[in-house]
Amino acid sequence: MNEDDVEDIEVGEPIHQCPDCGSLTIRGKWAIEGAKTLTDAAQKLRDYAHELEHMRASGLELASPVEADYGIVRPGGMPSEVDLDETEGE
Repeated sequence: MNEDDVEDIEVGEPIHQCPDCGSLTIRGKWAIEGAKTLTDAAQKLRDYAHELEHMRASGLELASPVEADYGIVRPGGMPSEVDLDETEGE
């Protein structure tokens, strides 16, 4: 992979809170963004793991398995109201 291959990749935050529904989206993709050494990358991963453990200790859990680098985190892993509405129609 060269510099031209990564120019159009948009960099985001590894943890993003949805202002409308309150859920969190977690991604591993950007967890080590900006690391200059392997030691720095390892520290960034430890910091990210600490944030995930803090979420779990606060009562948050994955709503479903992480898929294609996207994980949705909600209190107790409960489905959103949209998810509930979709299952009621079945």
